[in-house]
Amino acid sequence: MALLEDHVSSSAAKAPRRWAFSPVLILSVLLHLLFAGGAAYWVVAHYSTARKLTFQGGPKSPNPSEQALQHRVQIEKKMQTQTMPAAVPKRVLTTGLAKVELPPMPEMPGPKNASKTSPMAAGGQVGNLSAAGAPAAGSLGGTGSGAPINFFGIRDVSTSVVILIDVSDSMFSRTGDAEGSKLVKLGAEQNFQTIRDEAMKLVQSLTPATRFGIVRWSGAAYSWKPELVPATEENKQAAINHIQSDVDFHTAKKKPDRAGGTRHDYALEEAFRLKPETIYMITDGNATGTSARDPSRKITPADIYQVADEGQKTLAKKARIHVIYYLTGAEKAEERQMLNRLAATSGGRFQSVKARGGR
Repeated sequence: MALLEDHVSSSAAKAPRRWAFSPVLILSVLLHLLFAGGAAYWVVAHYSTARKLTFQGGPKSPNPSEQALQHRVQIEKKMQTQTMPAAVPKRVLTTGLAKVELPPMPEMPGPKNASKTSPMAAGGQVGNLSAAGAPAAGSLGGTGSGAPINFFGIRDVSTSVVILIDVSDSMFSRTGDAEGSKLVKLGAEQNFQTIRDEAMKLVQSLTPATRFGIVRWSGAAYSWKPELVPATEENKQAAINHIQSDVDFHTAKKKPDRAGGTRHDYALEEAFRLKPETIYMITDGNATGTSARDPSRKITPADIYQVADEGQKTLAKKARIHVIYYLTGAEKAEERQMLNRLAATSGGRFQSVKARGGR
């Protein structure tokens, strides 16, 4: 009996120890630990994600140089839009020759005794081109800025002009204005008035920015003013009065210290002294008298050309000499040749015009 009890108590004592190390118990504990760990991880992950702050960056900071470039482009576009010039219509070009016409010149107020006759009715005859190839006389000349000018159909654009007017005896006697040394027609009644009218119309057409002068010549050359003057209304009116009253028969007599005759050379010297851009010269023929360079011989066309060449050298820009051959009598080939060449060598125009009352 005692042995049975010892066996039972011994078995009872060993049973708990076997339960403590049972594999089932260990597995159960591990499963619980894994479950608890997984649950804890899920809870932590869930709440951490819900509370996570999200930051979003603003726009990219512009590069200073890039920003300045964009600003400049925008300003240029704006300025181009504001200052864009109006579209210019395409020009139609042609190879054909076209006649250049200026609008009619305004009527000239002129002095009370000035003639109201229209410009020369007969009109000018355009001279043939010289060997130098000068353009036709009626065409528009000049390349600079200035006022449009017109003298006996020879047009130009100029900032300064001198009108040279031959008042030698033949300009009056061959047209019936004078007989011998005495005038038979006065002032506006003269056929010479045609020249005055053309000169006054030229003066009246000038703008204040244009400077001008007037030179009359025969045995000597006389300038209206010692220098060119601006074409103000006051100066133009004074010039018109001068042309009507002082540009006449025997108003350019020779000076004591120089040889007389019909002195084209003196006239050109005086014109170049005034330093114009354009010169209009009207005469009825060749120069006469002895040469100023060699008094032992008569003046020649070469003397005239030399004076013109020397005068051009005094100017900053070559002056254009337009020449009107005023036919008071029959045309002479040597006169035409001399006057035509004088114009052509300066880039000017030549034109012959039949004088009113001429023989």
